[in-house]
Amino acid sequence: MRILHVNNQASVGYLLSRAQRELGHVSDLLAQPNPYQRAPDHTAEGVKGIFLKLMALAPGYDLIHVHGGIGISGVGMAPLKVLRKRFFAHYHGSELRSDIQTSFHMLAERIFVSTPDLLAFSGHVGGRELIHIPNPVFVEGVEPVDWEARMAGLEGGAPLRIVHLPSVREVKGTDFVLKAVEEARERGARVELDIVENVPVADAMKRLEASDLCIDWMSPDYRIHGVVSIEAMLRAIPVICNIDRTLYPEEIPIISAPPGGLAEKLLEIDRMREELPRRGKLSREYAIRMHHPMKAARMIEEYL
Repeated sequence: MRILHVNNQASVGYLLSRAQRELGHVSDLLAQPNPYQRAPDHTAEGVKGIFLKLMALAPGYDLIHVHGGIGISGVGMAPLKVLRKRFFAHYHGSELRSDIQTSFHMLAERIFVSTPDLLAFSGHVGGRELIHIPNPVFVEGVEPVDWEARMAGLEGGAPLRIVHLPSVREVKGTDFVLKAVEEARERGARVELDIVENVPVADAMKRLEASDLCIDWMSPDYRIHGVVSIEAMLRAIPVICNIDRTLYPEEIPIISAPPGGLAEKLLEIDRMREELPRRGKLSREYAIRMHHPMKAARMIEEYL
């Protein structure tokens, strides 16, 4: 099958297209160029540019997989249905929660969502079935941290290095993280915090790999984990989130803590540093099992 992915939130379009190639499909990506991501196969600038390029490319593909949903651009895409073009819509967060990019959902044969909390927003797409596809991440070449070497320093009293990578501070709950780390330190926790933002992805990953613990989503409004959590788990770095475990498989190894209980959780982890390697091992196993690009591609394969 010939598949065209449109847009590239969190590199999902790129990763799916490459995994689908391994499954024997012709699968390409159309997206705006981004210096922090792998180069797409077809590029255009801005929403209008992407739409015009899509119209030019569509005749060469059987299936158009649109990331971010289908909004008013569906007016121009609708005639392609007459030419037997198939469409998938793939929502990645705020566009579905806020009920935008949903007006032409009926064009999509299937609708996918990237996080399980989005399954609750079926009403924004006419009650359609929503299918959760866990976000894929780059797996090949990513090695786990060396916990045996690291524990020598931690058992000797070195500070526990915590990393937090907010894209939008208000969404990630960064103020809660800052407050909790400060409270934990005042109560005797040996911790230091590195907030990573506005840096190239390669630099961000290096600082993530230097950490012993990652705090990701700590907002009271979103009880989920994000791609940063997966990147940390893949490297065998334990993760803390304000997470609703009922949304995920029981074996998910993310440490759950509400914003108001984060300081106490940090104190507990500081007292039990010897548990970090075991948690890290479970985290890496989970990330590879649930978020390998081939896992996501095979889930979508069922609907091709």
